[in-house]
Formats: sequence, structure tokens, C-alpha cells
Amino acid sequence: MKKILLLLVLTISLGCETKTVEVQKAGGTWNMWDESESPKKAVIGSESDLEIALAFYSAYGDMNLDKMVELSEDIVKFHPGDMAGVFDVDASNTDFLVERQSTFESINRTLHNVTPIALEGSENYTVVSINFTEEITYKDGSNSSAHYFERIHVVNGKVNRVVQWMRPWE
Repeated sequence: MKKILLLLVLTISLGCETKTVEVQKAGGTWNMWDESESPKKAVIGSESDLEIALAFYSAYGDMNLDKMVELSEDIVKFHPGDMAGVFDVDASNTDFLVERQSTFESINRTLHNVTPIALEGSENYTVVSINFTEEITYKDGSNSSAHYFERIHVVNGKVNRVVQWMRPWE
């Protein structure tokens, strides 16, 4: 009888699986949508969108403009940190980027942190926040450095908006 009871307990315990359920916690408010709707919550964004944003970030620092075009929608909204306004950049070619980097010899970027944030319930939209320091060496031998907070918006696997805030580094 003890053997049967032991066998029954052993069978039941081996048959039970521990299941881990991953729950994504939402928080904050996201007010970027229709004002008639109540604000949505923010959640951690997709890993694939994070990789796209980091590849875009790296391509600019490496002055690999063709890679930036490949990762972007045809038109990218650009909010530069060093000037006022929002620009519709034709990202189907490198003209804007070539002009922007025309006086650069090199760019050295130091990444501090990266956070992908998405709208709760969204499967195709992530805003990747990147905090970094950028040092530019110009063709005339001069240098500049600045600290940036940049938000790269990735929609359906393509970059469609870049928003920057900047302050002098030294």
C-alpha cells in the first residue's frame, strides 16, 4: 500500500509542470493619440524595433548613409537638437545627410543608455530613447561635443521620426 501511495504521489508530482507566465507591466500615460480617447499606458517596446533604431543610430555615427536610407521610411520627420523646427527629410536618398555631414571628418559617439517604449496594445510602433555623447571632428581640424537625448520612432519596421534634445558636453 505504501508503495502504491508513493508511486501515486511521485506520478502526480512529476506530472505537474511549473508554468511561468510573463506579464508585461504598463505604466505612465501616453497622450500622443486622439484626444477623445483616454490616455494609453506605456510598456517596454519590441526588441526588433530596438535593433532597427540602434542600427540607424550607429549608421549615422559611422557615416554609413546608405544604411540609414535602408532603415528609413521615404520621408522621416526630423526634429534636430541644434536648431528649431521640424523637417520632412526625403530619406529615399542621402542628399540631406550628405549636406548635414559635409564638414565632418569623423563622428565618435558614446552610448549611455537605450530604452524601447511602446503604446500598450501596439504591435508595430516603438519609440526608442537613446542617451549619448557625440564628438565631431571637422575637416578644418576643429572639434565639438554635445550630449544628446534622442527618440527614434520605428513604425512597421522603419524609422519614421527622429526627435533630438541637445546640450553642450563641455
